[in-house]
Amino acid sequence: MDNSKYDILIVDDIAENLRLVSTILEKAGFNTKTVRDGLTTLRLAKENDYDLILLDIMMPIMGGIETCKYLKDDPASASIPVIFLTASDDRETLLKAYQAGGVDYLKKPFFKEELLARVSSHLKLKDYEKNLEQKVRDKTQEISDTQVQLMHTLGSIAEGHSKETALHVQRVSEFTYTLAKLYGIDEEEALLLKDASSLHDIGKLGISDSILHKKAALSNKEFKEIKKHPALGAEMLSHTTLPLLSAAAIVCKEHHEKWDGSGYPNSLKGEDIHIYGRIVAIADVFDALSFKRAYKEGWTQTEVLKYLKDMSGKHFDPHLIKLFFANVEQFLKIYDMELAKHNTQKPNKKKMEQIVEWLFKGR
Repeated sequence: MDNSKYDILIVDDIAENLRLVSTILEKAGFNTKTVRDGLTTLRLAKENDYDLILLDIMMPIMGGIETCKYLKDDPASASIPVIFLTASDDRETLLKAYQAGGVDYLKKPFFKEELLARVSSHLKLKDYEKNLEQKVRDKTQEISDTQVQLMHTLGSIAEGHSKETALHVQRVSEFTYTLAKLYGIDEEEALLLKDASSLHDIGKLGISDSILHKKAALSNKEFKEIKKHPALGAEMLSHTTLPLLSAAAIVCKEHHEKWDGSGYPNSLKGEDIHIYGRIVAIADVFDALSFKRAYKEGWTQTEVLKYLKDMSGKHFDPHLIKLFFANVEQFLKIYDMELAKHNTQKPNKKKMEQIVEWLFKGR
């Protein structure tokens, strides 16, 4: 055990006691700080990350028990173990000390070996708890990362198994996150929606491959079949209370609704459409129109952006479209970054500048 990594605060109103305890601990390799009152203890514990506090019970102005209560009420010091030093063996006093948050006590006078044994035991226990908490955090993060990877994989499969549609899922996630942040959604929820958006077309798993992979235009009957996928996706995800999948269910069900009420599956209108659905609708269409699919060529950026503008207040939430165009450089930057990342073509800076100029002239 490397004692030099531990900082211990010793509190006693008698200078001789402080010197005795600090000498024993420092000879054993610990780092110590000594104070003589409760108020100073509270200030130092708030400002420094002590590993342990040795606290006398009987002190003037503010006794050890009262000091310990304040320490435990402050999040900055609540996790610091407190061992009481006391000349009393009164049961009621010791009970109050434990109730205040103390983990142990040493009765004065004590043996050097006893002090070192108690201090070492509680420091080892604190280290064990800290390591356990870190392992739990790591495992929780691992589970979360696995869930996200699974969602992206399922989203890619649902989109039709091709490399391009797999990349579509990733790009929609990036566009969704950017627009969500611009709308004012906080970081945590924006990241949730980013990951949830990858399952926007999960309902396509319930659609025939012959329809999904058809290179010609769909018949009316086939299009009616395709239009079932939002409800199918929402149903697939409806049997969970996990926030990530609950958000994905909303996205699935509402990303094909339109601002003017002409969308599907429920012909929702305006703000009756969940904000998640309204955001993903723009991200999805912006990407889907921009890139080549088996059944169509990709549109030019000018054509795509003109369509988004024209559909403001019809297909899309006009406020979100306004935010999109006010920050269009961000979306075009993501667009080019994604192209470069996947080596589908080189970013064209000059073309992007021309498009931005056209957009601002057209306002």
